[in-house]
Amino acid sequence: MKISEELNGCISRMWLRSPIVCLALLLIHLNLSYGLYEDQIGKFDWRQMYVGHVKFAEFDTVSSVKKVFVSTEENVVAALNLKSGNIIWRQVLEKKEQGTIHFMNITSEAVITVSGTNPVNVRGWDLNGGFLLWDWSFPLHVFISSEEENKWFLSDTELKLYHISLGSEIIVKPYELTSGRALEGSKLPLPLASKPSCVVAAPYIACIESVGGNPILHTVSITAVNSKPVSKPLKPLIENTEVTLESVHGSQPLVSVTSSGSKVKYLFLIEETGSRVLPYQVERSAKLVQDSLRESNILLQLLYTNEWFDVLTSNLLTGEPIPDVTSSLKYPHDRLGPPTAAAAVCTPRKDKGLGCRVLFSTTDHAVGMFHYPGKLIWVREEALASVVAVEMLDLPVSDTEAAIEKEFDHKETGFGGMFTHRLLSQTLQLRLLILSILGLGDPPSAGQRAGLVRDEFGLHKMIVIATGVGKLFGIDNLSGEIVWRRRLENVASYSSQNQMILYVQRTTRHFPHPAQCALLARHKVSGEGVIFTFNPITGQPAGSESVTLLGYQIQQSMLLAFTDDNFLRGILLLDQKEQLHVLPSSAHSVAVKSAGSTFIFTADKNTGILAGYSLLFSNSQKLEATRVWEVKLTQGKQRLTAVVSKSPVERVHSQGRVLGDRSVLYKYINPNLVAVVTQGFDPVHKNFLNLYLVDVVSGSVVFSISHKKAREPVHIVHSENWVLYSYFSDKSRRTEIVTLELYEGKVQSNTTAFSSVASPIQPIVDQQAYILPGNIVAMKETITEKGITSKHILVALANGGVLELPWMFVDPRRPITVTPEMREEGVIPYMPELPVPSESIINYNQTVQRVQGIHTAPSGLESTCLVLVYGLDLYYTRVAPSKTFDVLKEDFDHFLISAVLLGLTVVSYITRKLASRKALKQAWK
Repeated sequence: MKISEELNGCISRMWLRSPIVCLALLLIHLNLSYGLYEDQIGKFDWRQMYVGHVKFAEFDTVSSVKKVFVSTEENVVAALNLKSGNIIWRQVLEKKEQGTIHFMNITSEAVITVSGTNPVNVRGWDLNGGFLLWDWSFPLHVFISSEEENKWFLSDTELKLYHISLGSEIIVKPYELTSGRALEGSKLPLPLASKPSCVVAAPYIACIESVGGNPILHTVSITAVNSKPVSKPLKPLIENTEVTLESVHGSQPLVSVTSSGSKVKYLFLIEETGSRVLPYQVERSAKLVQDSLRESNILLQLLYTNEWFDVLTSNLLTGEPIPDVTSSLKYPHDRLGPPTAAAAVCTPRKDKGLGCRVLFSTTDHAVGMFHYPGKLIWVREEALASVVAVEMLDLPVSDTEAAIEKEFDHKETGFGGMFTHRLLSQTLQLRLLILSILGLGDPPSAGQRAGLVRDEFGLHKMIVIATGVGKLFGIDNLSGEIVWRRRLENVASYSSQNQMILYVQRTTRHFPHPAQCALLARHKVSGEGVIFTFNPITGQPAGSESVTLLGYQIQQSMLLAFTDDNFLRGILLLDQKEQLHVLPSSAHSVAVKSAGSTFIFTADKNTGILAGYSLLFSNSQKLEATRVWEVKLTQGKQRLTAVVSKSPVERVHSQGRVLGDRSVLYKYINPNLVAVVTQGFDPVHKNFLNLYLVDVVSGSVVFSISHKKAREPVHIVHSENWVLYSYFSDKSRRTEIVTLELYEGKVQSNTTAFSSVASPIQPIVDQQAYILPGNIVAMKETITEKGITSKHILVALANGGVLELPWMFVDPRRPITVTPEMREEGVIPYMPELPVPSESIINYNQTVQRVQGIHTAPSGLESTCLVLVYGLDLYYTRVAPSKTFDVLKEDFDHFLISAVLLGLTVVSYITRKLASRKALKQAWK
């Protein structure tokens, strides 16, 4: 950053008089010098923050700024603005079970959350700022056998934990809310004959059980002194013994009971004398929610159809409808799943009527706000907090460039036909130009109007994202806006890898054929594989409108290396019975032609067996996968944890590394090499970790290494001829990074093509270990179009920063003492600890929470790599590992260079004339 005017004045006027003060000001300014220029923030990057799938929700009726508090399945507590849905404040709790939120409620002073398993953490968050007011914990008592049996209740200044002991009693353990001091507990009798289903209907507990084929509803008060349970037989109201008990969120202790064969729900209002059945029923499919205000008894029924979203409002006690807040709205079912109510609040309006706000969540993890009577106010796509697959694609060409492409798309007509078509097309273009000037031309296409066209440098792309709930998104990478979204029914990620496979079958380069992608996933019900093909630019299906059920479970898949006549790459699938399938069927002939050079492998994480298959024995009628090798990498308590191959879009620019003595050290570039990590436990070395580099065509283990007292988390980057991986060292209690670089030597074995079968060479392996002062959550290498630019490693840290680490810092050839030849080569001396400078954090102060992965893609500029970091948040930016050597700077003086070029042209012309005249005079002498 520029030095301020105050510092310039200090240097010019105060240096001689007050050098100490001047130096202090200089140090202050230097400490603030790490960062970006203010006009660069948000110019090439953006961040989107999310909270996740809503689990609990409460409206704020106390603060001046109206908001709604939510807690999610991603262990997040947040406050959302009622008008816009923007995040006012957000707190991210611990990961996994230790941060799981079991209870949330609000008081006049704080938001109360109960999270964790053992110990249980009780926290109070400020309503307006979200900062922590108090935090205390306690271990679960020995009499509590499982977390599912723990229930929570908030009563004034006491937080009560109670446990249901089958057939005997309810044990209540109260704690003081702010201090965590344990108070005197109590035991409530609740005779149960079988395992009940219990819910909280504050301040009561309701349990339902079946005795002798008859359902019985038990209720007991938690707060009343010497309270006794009240039992109510539900027969003959409910004949079926298979019933479901649900608590209706709101201000009154209300529960609903539904039998398996009934089409309605029965409502029971719990009182001190027992439970009272309300004189009306609601539909079984309705989602129920009460008004959050204590002084009103309003019940809202949310009914969902394919086109409409109905809210039926009625009096809780009588069931009479309230017409001024009963409404039907057009529901965007094409982009939102069936809703479930989270919370509602109804307040008087200026016209003396009632206005209700309903916060709802959907099955596809969206959360939105309805206002009745009124409209849909806002929707947040919280499915983007669970990204499982990402691809970046070039946008289609503009209308003008498309016309030019059509002009040269008639090669089959011969020279005369092409010439005639060119004259006609140029005449048509001239006509369109005149009409556009007069304002009478045809309107531009939808993509042209939206600005979704390819730019000159290939920086404008479409980000296609698949989420774990089966929802697809198309996002503009420049603005971060959602261009399209598509919800898929009954689609889930693979349970073992927690991911889906997204293949790019055809890009936008093959005009007029549209781009096409395919999503491979798992069916929620049957567990079989499903496929969905679509246009990644528009989100429209390429074939069937719905997901296609394959009828078999997918064991392995790969994209064919060759395209068909329509430039479409087929997908090869291997099912659980080791049978091969090709999608689409038109790519079967392509798969048969390339069967002799096609190999596929599988890795079983349960058994640790890697198996390789060859398609050599296939014929035109049937593709056959023949197992040709098998390797077992685990024994005993070992397990296979990671299998990482190279990026399919990566290009290697140089096959060798030039040394300081001008000799060439050739890289061992094996496109079939895969890095496999196994972990285990033994009594001597405790945790250990093994890394294998396996050639998946021949099955040979090229290299292996073992680390003692090392454990997860493990992250791997595999690129060109090197492998970089990180692990946590139990011995040193730190994160360590190991790099491996493979070379053939100073003589290249094959200068044309690499063969895994005919090239059994053993590579020379350079290896080095480093220390990174931080916890790594994800790693990825930068990728450019031609592979000329230097490689950098993008490291996502646990503190939310993304570090850009140059390869020269992790180069395994870094020696302790650098010779002049190595210095000329660019090798720096070895230091075990890697630096983490603040200026190398590419997201500066835009913290990205819970990073799950990093996706990189090349742009049209060789110097620039596009980066998307995804997790609980999304962050997009550009990086230039070798600086922008192929782009002029923004402050480049075009006028000056134009004037210089013009001057040089004039001078060269005049000099030429003078030189020719001088040569003529010399010839006449």
